Amino acid sequence: MKTQPLYISLGLAFITLPVATAAPIEAVIGLNSSQIVESNQSLSLVPNPATLVPLSNNFAPIIQPQNTLYTHWFEQINHKVRVEHKHRDLAFKGELTRIEQGNRSFSLLVDDTSMMLPIDDFYLIPLEKTPQSVKTQSDAYPVSYQSNQLSWTPQLSFIFDKGQVTLAQQALLNNHSDTPITLNKSLLHYSNSAAPQLYKAERSVMAMSDASARITYQDNEITYPLGIQILTIPPHSSMLVPLPTSTSAIDQQTHQATVNTYSTRSSKVALDFYSNVQFSLPTDGLPGEYRTFWKKDNLLIPGNNVSLDSVRADSPLNVVTNKSRDITGELTLISATSETLPSTQVWRATIENHSGQAQQYSVEQNTHGFITLLEGKGVSQSSAKSVLLSGEIEANTTKTITYTVEVNK
Repeated sequence: MKTQPLYISLGLAFITLPVATAAPIEAVIGLNSSQIVESNQSLSLVPNPATLVPLSNNFAPIIQPQNTLYTHWFEQINHKVRVEHKHRDLAFKGELTRIEQGNRSFSLLVDDTSMMLPIDDFYLIPLEKTPQSVKTQSDAYPVSYQSNQLSWTPQLSFIFDKGQVTLAQQALLNNHSDTPITLNKSLLHYSNSAAPQLYKAERSVMAMSDASARITYQDNEITYPLGIQILTIPPHSSMLVPLPTSTSAIDQQTHQATVNTYSTRSSKVALDFYSNVQFSLPTDGLPGEYRTFWKKDNLLIPGNNVSLDSVRADSPLNVVTNKSRDITGELTLISATSETLPSTQVWRATIENHSGQAQQYSVEQNTHGFITLLEGKGVSQSSAKSVLLSGEIEANTTKTITYTVEVNK
């Protein structure tokens, strides 16, 4: 028990060493892993297996230790150690001779007696300085490798307020390593590809030299340079950094409903309206899942999450934010010449505006048959099998639309 405080203090002293010695690295930070370029003589992070690429024609052999749960145990093989039980007053001192990963045990030679003990039950305390592994002498040269100890997560939001929409984007940088990571002239890379990718060195250099604060679509990939800003991320933590934001006007807000009708089903169908906001952005954004918010005074009211595959400048976007509480309605089948197709049907749509202002509405009816005739005011044919009801309804009023549709097989 007396040795425990000493053991902890040594551990803390060891952890604080990288803070003073950690050198900045340049990295292309991906969603799942990062591509890093630095000197072969000191790697800041643990490379993923089979990703180390020497950027030199003639390079000396590189020893790449495997990262396992028992790495610190393997380093002490054939050395004097002390092992202490984690839950009992039990300790042994001797020479560590073997590690058995299969059955999670280790062999300790104590006074010419070999003991096999469960490795998960003991703390390891080295008793002698472990000599450094012999390295092949060579000049320093750059290498590139991937590491999943550094990644980033997009934080994307749309905030709607008084006829305007703000695109808010941030990057959550994730350090999964045991040491601080200091980034310099690094680059964010957006790619949903699950397969490991090797990044072109010339592309990375060109992108990182461009310090302009904008998202770049290059070679069918999306990048954003963090510029010359130096960021230090503590071990096992995340850091939120800003990305480009923009504000634009809302072009149109429509309450939309989609309904499927069959002649053999109930003659009345409820219309569930959802608020659809249409706008375009002045600058490119990132694809992905966006959170939506309606701003009221200084508060943000959450809406639906929306997934967008393309967010390009001046390209119209339609975002469904939440279910409408202002517009309700129903669709009623008045008459039909047959329960099977072909059939001539008369429908009546009743739409009610509960709000104190005029609202735009849109109802798409999927008939599940080919439309051969459509008659009625305020209706149009949106496809071979779909009817579209659209228009404006005044504040606190009810609107009725009656139309005839002939549907064939």
